[in-house]
Amino acid sequence: MSPPDLSNLEVKQFNNFPDNQRSAWSAFAKLWQSALPQGCAFCAAPCGNRLVCAACQSGLPRIARACPVCALPAPGGAICGACVARRPPFAATFVAFAYEFPLDRMLHAFKYGGHLSHAEYFAEALSAAVALRPAEMRWPDALVALPLAPSRQRARGFDQAAEIARRVARRTGVPMTSGLRRTRDTPAQAALPWKERAKNVRGAFAADTSFAGMRIAIVDDVMTTGATLGSAAGAVLGAGAVAVEAWAVARTLPPAPRM
Repeated sequence: MSPPDLSNLEVKQFNNFPDNQRSAWSAFAKLWQSALPQGCAFCAAPCGNRLVCAACQSGLPRIARACPVCALPAPGGAICGACVARRPPFAATFVAFAYEFPLDRMLHAFKYGGHLSHAEYFAEALSAAVALRPAEMRWPDALVALPLAPSRQRARGFDQAAEIARRVARRTGVPMTSGLRRTRDTPAQAALPWKERAKNVRGAFAADTSFAGMRIAIVDDVMTTGATLGSAAGAVLGAGAVAVEAWAVARTLPPAPRM
């Protein structure tokens, strides 16, 4: 079994292992983890078949009291003033961590270093965060991965959001679907000032299918300003969805005000 060929510049589809091969690879990876002792991704201490040891896990950065709409820190976990003044297109946001050291290094290794083994850990953490939703809050009907620009997917060899979303779907039981695509290859958000990011991704997504009457969750690895997820949510709502949630492994906190 060999990985999909990404050398063809005209290729339209990636992550294209047949289901039986994908299952075989997954089973082999779990067997390998059980057979060999694991070292913590952060401190290298023995941690059995876990990627992160208990001590490091307890010390990872989290957002204790967050706005339920945008997931930024908010007193008492109430809806923040920014979301009251200008409601984002997504109805709720769920994140597992704050995008800070050392979690940011782990995500960077996954995204740019090809450490695909990290995807299972991120999916487990995100699924646990989503499971904390209020009992009266309806679950989405389906989830979609935030599409990666084809040029970046070709360079990395995989779509990090899709790798996470596929595993989250398996863990939560919310089916993964498609139908959302990028309409253009935008400059990397990380290179832009916060105020320029919304303009950069405006109209960058389109829906190729109807989401009429559905509740959709959009999955990504990192939510920074929320501009990219907001643009994608707008496209899904425009295709008939009644509500959109943002699910991300980590949330970037806004820059600290200058003294």
